[in-house]
Amino acid sequence: MMTVWKPLDCFKEKSETRIVLLLLNQPNSYNKSFLTNLWNKALFRVSVDGGTNHLYDAFKDEAAAYLPDLITGDFDSIQDSVKRFYQDKGVEIVETPDQNYTDFTKAIMEISKRLEDQQIDNIIVYGSFEGRLDHVFANVNTLFEASQYTSARVMQFSEDTVAFLLQTGTHQIMVDPGLCGQWCGLIPIGEPCHCVTTQGLKWNLEKGSMRFGELISTSNTLSSDTVRSVTVETDQPLLWTMGISVHKVFPI
Repeated sequence: MMTVWKPLDCFKEKSETRIVLLLLNQPNSYNKSFLTNLWNKALFRVSVDGGTNHLYDAFKDEAAAYLPDLITGDFDSIQDSVKRFYQDKGVEIVETPDQNYTDFTKAIMEISKRLEDQQIDNIIVYGSFEGRLDHVFANVNTLFEASQYTSARVMQFSEDTVAFLLQTGTHQIMVDPGLCGQWCGLIPIGEPCHCVTTQGLKWNLEKGSMRFGELISTSNTLSSDTVRSVTVETDQPLLWTMGISVHKVFPI
């Protein structure tokens, strides 16, 4: 059975993909144009702890028109004034103090509780790659944990990157040359992959082995400007990441 990924559908004007938007904390401010595009496509919106500060700042002059459906976290980063603002607006606020999980993972748990009866295709995560390296790795680890709590596909975004976890099996990743950046990569970040086969890349693998200390695929690219999909078959979970150029669709 082949799993089909459409990571760029959330930027298209007409898309039937049902998404949840999850906002994480990051050192730099959110890009308002990027955030607005995702916000308008989402069926359910969640901000996590300090990410709520960035949400408030992005829409400061019209914050009351951009209320999340849920705010979660251990609340060691959210500003008191921001928290009070959303409380006064009636936003559901759930503290998740358990330090055995990251706020990101706990937010996935909370989303799954509220939307278990709804068909959600993707959870779009904004604010995954900036800042401390241990936080970046913790965010990637949540991709491994997420399947325990949700059947939705979790995809991490920044303004120029998307990443998601390919579980064992065969995957078709739909790509759009008008939205893709110039690079992509396959990272065996959990454990060695002993048999990886790809189609649609400039440098393909044929039952290749990938592990840290040997081969990982970075700075790869699509095989041509006419490629519309990449196929990846893997015997172990494998992180797919690629550049995006959404400024071609709306100003960033």
